[in-house]
Amino acid sequence: MEYSEGFKKSMVEKLLMPGGKGVTELSKEIGVSNQTLYNWRDRYANKEIIPKSPRKWTIKDKYTAVMEAAGLSGEELGKWLRKTGLHSEHLNIWQKEIEQMVSSPKDKKEIKMLKAENKQLKKELQRKEKALAETAALLILKKKAAAIWGEEDE
Repeated sequence: MEYSEGFKKSMVEKLLMPGGKGVTELSKEIGVSNQTLYNWRDRYANKEIIPKSPRKWTIKDKYTAVMEAAGLSGEELGKWLRKTGLHSEHLNIWQKEIEQMVSSPKDKKEIKMLKAENKQLKKELQRKEKALAETAALLILKKKAAAIWGEEDE
């Protein structure tokens, strides 16, 4: 049986909807094989025809969404949420995540600790480079002395 593009898209939307039906359940309901549903999902979800699940959004995408939504209110916000496949709760959670990332004192302490460790490692590296250079110079001098005066054993 041949299905319309609209039907296929709507089935994929059901699959990708947060809390939506699983592939097996939807397959039994509409009489289509699991593999067919997976194929439809791959075909439509990968082309961004259907918005991807909010769980799969990157932090950059989340930040962009929060910034876009900040300028909207009322009906405009509702339309935007429907278009992107989000709920207002997603925006609230993401906004808190972003604020926490920006102002987290834990991160500031960690950065300070890493900078101190980096400084210590640089000093140690510099000390070892000096020791290596000194050893190389002594080795060269030993070879020159041996060439001029001969070996100590002779």
